[in-house]
Amino acid sequence: MTALRRLNPLYALAAVLFIATVGFSVLTADDTDQTGLERTASVYDEGPAGTAVLRRWLDGLGVPTAVLQGDVYRPRAASPSAVLILGATEALAPGDVAALRGFVTGGGTLVVATEAGVAEALLLDAFDVRLTGVAVLGDHDAAGPRAALTGARRLTIDRGREVDPGGKGLVIARTTDAPLAVSIREGAGWVHVVGSLAPFLSGQIGDGDNGRFVLALLDEAIGHGGPVAFDEYHHGAHPPADVLAVVQRTWPGRALVAAGLLVFLFVVLTGRRLGPPLPIEHRPARSSLDHVRAFAGLVRRSGHEEIARERIRRELRQGIARELGLDPAAPAERLLGAFEAAHPGRAREARDLDAQLARPLRDAELLRSVRRIDRLFAPLSPRRRERS
Repeated sequence: MTALRRLNPLYALAAVLFIATVGFSVLTADDTDQTGLERTASVYDEGPAGTAVLRRWLDGLGVPTAVLQGDVYRPRAASPSAVLILGATEALAPGDVAALRGFVTGGGTLVVATEAGVAEALLLDAFDVRLTGVAVLGDHDAAGPRAALTGARRLTIDRGREVDPGGKGLVIARTTDAPLAVSIREGAGWVHVVGSLAPFLSGQIGDGDNGRFVLALLDEAIGHGGPVAFDEYHHGAHPPADVLAVVQRTWPGRALVAAGLLVFLFVVLTGRRLGPPLPIEHRPARSSLDHVRAFAGLVRRSGHEEIARERIRRELRQGIARELGLDPAAPAERLLGAFEAAHPGRAREARDLDAQLARPLRDAELLRSVRRIDRLFAPLSPRRRERS
């Protein structure tokens, strides 16, 4: 029976990262869902999750509309009086934020509706606005002179986020706990931030006073007579910036990714090598000396060298007791006194060693103490026995 091969952790990590990359690419792909299951908020989406009805409604009211798309993001290209950024799926770059801020400062109206706040993070930070908690679904109160002018009293949503207005924001719609929509005066223009896409979507623009609320946001811009521009640039309506966009937004690209994933999983799960074989490193078994050195290193790093000194001191007293036939647990003075009576010369050496081991010692001194104890109790020659 062959032994099971251990899976290289690098292979497992590479597989996880690859799957995560593919999953992120698929989730962030610019798909238009005609069933209404995905909230695209795109004017090109004719389903209930798009904003095609909003555009046709404005056209029916005689309000000109335009679409921002193309190679470069230029919000002033169509000379709009209002720009609608509804559920952006691509992050706004610093240059986009600067262009929009200049548009608002010059007297334009900017409407930002989001339920995630990820792609619009830089834009919201520029106007000191943040998304906070999750808004409760249902009807919420609209406020402000614009809402009163259009008769908008109730804002009906199925999901959304509460909005922190910052230091300059004016609340124009709120839940029972926090603002749901705010307006910020910036230069000669206005910025309206709404924490839900529901009022703008084709399937919900007719709920409650959602349509009136949208007109309230665009009231000043409509009065200026310029077109209302829908931002499709940040829905992906521009040439791809790199080759990765082909993988994200085309079925052939996704099929290529799926094929590569299957091949990679086959290589990993079947244990195929992705390089030359590596020899197994055979380490010799540790000797007793290695264990002694390891323990000595632990004692040295712990700072408790008295453990070794007490052990050696105990060996000294046990050697005296063993030679004289006394109890090793007897007091030290009794052992040393008896040893002095029997062997005066060696007793002086023993007392010196005992006193030396009672105080901190360097490693070299500790080793010399061990050798002195060995010599002290080594078998004596007749001449040395006479001297002792």
